[in-house]
Amino acid sequence: MDIFRKPINFDTKSKKWRLALIVPVGLAAVGVPTYIFSTSSNFNLQSTKQSNIAPVVPVQQPVNPTVAALGRIQTKDKIINLSGPSALQTARLDRVVVKEGDNVRRGQLIAVLDNVSQLQTSLNKAEIDVRVAQAQLMQAKAGTTKQGEIAAQQARIADLEAQFQGDINIQKAKIAGLQAQLRNAQTEYTRFQSLYDQGAISAVTQDTKVLAVETLQAQLKEAKSSLNQTLSSFPNQIRQAKASLEELKEVRPVDVQVAQSELEKAKAAVLEAKANLDLAYVKTPMDGKILKVNTFPGETISEKGIVDLAQTQTMYVFAEIYETDINKIKVGQKALISSIALPRNFSGTVETIGVQIGKRNVVNNDPAINIDSRVVEVKVRLNPNDVDEAAKFINLQVNVKLETDINS
Repeated sequence: MDIFRKPINFDTKSKKWRLALIVPVGLAAVGVPTYIFSTSSNFNLQSTKQSNIAPVVPVQQPVNPTVAALGRIQTKDKIINLSGPSALQTARLDRVVVKEGDNVRRGQLIAVLDNVSQLQTSLNKAEIDVRVAQAQLMQAKAGTTKQGEIAAQQARIADLEAQFQGDINIQKAKIAGLQAQLRNAQTEYTRFQSLYDQGAISAVTQDTKVLAVETLQAQLKEAKSSLNQTLSSFPNQIRQAKASLEELKEVRPVDVQVAQSELEKAKAAVLEAKANLDLAYVKTPMDGKILKVNTFPGETISEKGIVDLAQTQTMYVFAEIYETDINKIKVGQKALISSIALPRNFSGTVETIGVQIGKRNVVNNDPAINIDSRVVEVKVRLNPNDVDEAAKFINLQVNVKLETDINS
């Protein structure tokens, strides 16, 4: 205890004493520094207390392992080879109104076929037929559908009446003439009969006069018969003609129905003509981007279609993960996409994991890579801020790194 009562004197001329705190090798291995304290004549208790404080050891956070794979940049859905209508595959293009790289909206005009003028003419004719059918329906409802037939029937009745009266007059005049001739023949016969009885004329002459009377009697009988036939037949014909006229003037429901049917038929023809005309205007079925123009004005539409169209509002990377690593991949994991062709690295999130194992489709030039490796396709959705740039590199081969859970 005396050591604390009396100060310890050191010879200042002698060699200075140094006190070193030896740190265990185990702590030094984890990065804890070795503290060396120098004691001299001013060594005190405070420095001794500070040397006994335990140093702070930093805790390193564990880093999630990654899974690397090859992939390719793809659109949301399959690339469409937009073609013309199947009924007009032999048609040529009149004009193409888009170019590669254009963003288009659903229903936007892409191209026009060269038969558009012919189809427009057919539509115009069909519309004229509709107007004619509408007029005929109005006439049917108003009872004036058969004005031409009515006028013709009225003329026929007038002709029958005129013919009837004319035939009667002719037959009566003929009868009157025959009656006069018969009377003269009978008078002459009587006179010649007296002469014959007196022996003044021969029997032959007398027979001639008898024949003349008999001939006129027969003609008169025939003329009267013809008159009677005219009087009986013509009135019936006139009555029938007048009855037909009344039927023509009548507004019959069946006539209205027929006219209505003709109108509906004409309207259907207009719809068909419009549909055919619409086929001449090729329009996009969805929002997307024109990737390539395959057919140009004057060319027949080929099997490649008119344009290649794809939806680029959402872009993906299809990564091919080795079957031995697929159990480490989960939906929602982050992904880093890189390539020397890209202006910057892209990022995305695992959206779907394939359920079928197959051979790899994306192969680089590294001869050490097994092209027969069995892989599962994982669909990574790119972040929105990378979509526009990614749309410029469709089908580009990229490197994909997926952050996996450390406990996977």
